[in-house]
Amino acid sequence: MAGNQGNNLRKWRKRNGKKCYGINPQLATRQALEKFENEVMIRNDNRFLVSTVYLDMQEDRWAVAMAYNPSRHPGLHGQDNLLEVRYSYSLRKRMTMTMMRSDPLEELSVAAGPFQDPDTFVRYAITHERDLIHRPA
Repeated sequence: MAGNQGNNLRKWRKRNGKKCYGINPQLATRQALEKFENEVMIRNDNRFLVSTVYLDMQEDRWAVAMAYNPSRHPGLHGQDNLLEVRYSYSLRKRMTMTMMRSDPLEELSVAAGPFQDPDTFVRYAITHERDLIHRPA
Protein backbone atom coordinates (compact mmCIF):
# COMPACT_ATOMS: atom_id res chain seq x y z
CA MET A 1 0.00 0.00 0.00
CA ALA A 2 2.77 2.48 0.90
CA GLY A 3 4.54 1.75 -2.40
CA ASN A 4 1.35 2.56 -4.31
CA GLN A 5 1.01 5.90 -2.48
CA GLY A 6 4.66 6.67 -3.29
CA ASN A 7 4.06 6.00 -6.99
CA ASN A 8 0.93 8.18 -6.94
CA LEU A 9 2.86 11.00 -5.24
CA ARG A 10 5.64 10.81 -7.86
CA LYS A 11 3.08 10.93 -10.69
CA TRP A 12 1.33 13.89 -9.09
CA ARG A 13 4.63 15.78 -8.62
CA LYS A 14 5.59 15.16 -12.25
CA ARG A 15 2.27 16.63 -13.47
CA ASN A 16 1.96 19.45 -10.91
CA GLY A 17 5.40 20.12 -9.42
CA LYS A 18 5.88 23.47 -11.15
CA LYS A 19 2.57 24.72 -9.76
CA CYS A 20 3.65 24.25 -6.13
CA TYR A 21 6.37 26.40 -4.60
CA GLY A 22 7.49 25.90 -1.01
CA ILE A 23 5.06 23.09 -0.25
CA ASN A 24 4.78 19.36 -0.66
CA PRO A 25 0.99 19.07 -0.35
CA GLN A 26 -0.62 16.41 1.80
CA LEU A 27 -2.73 13.76 0.08
CA ALA A 28 -6.00 15.48 1.05
CA THR A 29 -4.71 18.77 -0.38
CA ARG A 30 -3.56 17.16 -3.63
CA GLN A 31 -6.97 15.52 -4.01
CA ALA A 32 -8.74 18.85 -3.34
CA LEU A 33 -6.54 20.58 -5.95
CA GLU A 34 -7.22 17.94 -8.59
CA LYS A 35 -10.93 17.92 -7.84
CA PHE A 36 -11.12 21.72 -8.10
CA GLU A 37 -9.23 21.80 -11.41
CA ASN A 38 -11.30 18.94 -12.85
CA GLU A 39 -14.72 20.16 -11.72
CA VAL A 40 -14.67 23.95 -11.59
CA MET A 41 -15.57 25.78 -14.75
CA ILE A 42 -16.88 29.33 -14.91
CA ARG A 43 -18.62 31.33 -17.57
CA ASN A 44 -17.06 34.69 -18.44
CA ASP A 45 -17.97 36.81 -21.50
CA ASN A 46 -19.82 33.90 -23.12
CA ARG A 47 -16.81 31.58 -22.70
CA PHE A 48 -16.31 28.64 -20.40
CA LEU A 49 -13.06 28.90 -18.48
CA VAL A 50 -11.25 26.09 -16.70
CA SER A 51 -9.05 26.61 -13.67
CA THR A 52 -5.42 26.00 -12.84
CA VAL A 53 -4.31 26.37 -9.21
CA TYR A 54 -0.86 27.57 -8.16
CA LEU A 55 0.57 27.44 -4.62
CA ASP A 56 3.26 29.76 -3.27
CA MET A 57 4.28 29.22 0.35
CA GLN A 58 6.84 31.67 1.75
CA GLU A 59 8.17 32.09 5.30
CA ASP A 60 5.99 35.13 6.04
CA ARG A 61 2.97 34.55 3.77
CA TRP A 62 1.05 31.83 1.97
CA ALA A 63 -0.75 32.27 -1.34
CA VAL A 64 -3.13 30.29 -3.54
CA ALA A 65 -3.77 31.59 -7.06
CA MET A 66 -6.41 30.44 -9.51
CA ALA A 67 -5.96 31.19 -13.19
CA TYR A 68 -9.01 30.78 -15.41
CA ASN A 69 -8.49 30.23 -19.14
CA PRO A 70 -10.30 28.73 -22.12
CA SER A 71 -7.62 26.02 -22.19
CA ARG A 72 -5.44 24.35 -19.57
CA HIS A 73 -2.00 25.24 -20.90
CA PRO A 74 -1.61 28.74 -22.34
CA GLY A 75 2.20 28.47 -22.17
CA LEU A 76 4.69 31.30 -22.43
CA HIS A 77 3.41 32.44 -25.80
CA GLY A 78 -0.27 31.93 -25.02
CA GLN A 79 -2.83 34.49 -23.98
CA ASP A 80 -2.97 36.09 -20.57
CA ASN A 81 -5.30 34.61 -18.01
CA LEU A 82 -8.82 35.87 -18.62
CA LEU A 83 -9.54 35.84 -14.88
CA GLU A 84 -7.16 35.60 -11.94
CA VAL A 85 -7.97 35.15 -8.27
CA ARG A 86 -5.38 35.21 -5.51
CA TYR A 87 -5.84 34.34 -1.86
CA SER A 88 -3.01 35.38 0.44
CA TYR A 89 -2.50 34.91 4.14
CA SER A 90 0.08 36.81 6.15
CA LEU A 91 1.60 34.91 9.04
CA ARG A 92 1.88 38.24 10.87
CA LYS A 93 -1.87 39.06 10.61
CA ARG A 94 -3.22 35.64 11.46
CA MET A 95 -6.93 36.44 11.41
CA THR A 96 -7.41 37.80 7.88
CA MET A 97 -6.99 36.48 4.39
CA THR A 98 -6.82 38.78 1.36
CA MET A 99 -8.67 37.91 -1.84
CA MET A 100 -7.76 39.70 -5.09
CA ARG A 101 -9.89 39.27 -8.23
CA SER A 102 -8.87 40.64 -11.61
CA ASP A 103 -12.40 41.07 -12.98
CA PRO A 104 -13.47 43.44 -11.59
CA LEU A 105 -10.13 44.45 -10.12
CA GLU A 106 -10.74 44.38 -6.38
CA GLU A 107 -8.99 43.34 -3.22
CA LEU A 108 -11.01 42.27 -0.20
CA SER A 109 -10.12 41.23 3.32
CA VAL A 110 -11.80 38.03 4.43
CA ALA A 111 -12.06 37.04 8.07
CA ALA A 112 -10.35 33.65 8.16
CA GLY A 113 -7.80 31.79 10.21
CA PRO A 114 -5.70 31.18 12.03
CA PHE A 115 -4.53 28.26 9.92
CA GLN A 116 -2.35 25.61 11.53
CA ASP A 117 -0.41 24.81 8.35
CA PRO A 118 -0.25 25.66 4.62
CA ASP A 119 -2.36 22.64 3.65
CA THR A 120 -5.25 23.81 5.82
CA PHE A 121 -5.03 27.26 4.22
CA VAL A 122 -4.97 25.81 0.68
CA ARG A 123 -8.05 23.68 1.32
CA TYR A 124 -9.85 26.64 2.90
CA ALA A 125 -9.05 28.94 -0.07
CA ILE A 126 -10.21 26.32 -2.59
CA THR A 127 -13.45 25.79 -0.69
CA HIS A 128 -14.01 29.55 -0.40
CA GLU A 129 -13.51 30.03 -4.15
CA ARG A 130 -15.83 27.14 -4.99
CA ASP A 131 -18.49 28.62 -2.70
CA LEU A 132 -18.17 32.04 -4.40
CA ILE A 133 -18.47 30.51 -7.85
CA HIS A 134 -21.57 28.50 -6.97
CA ARG A 135 -23.33 31.32 -5.14
CA PRO A 136 -26.45 32.52 -6.99
CA ALA A 137 -26.03 35.92 -8.65
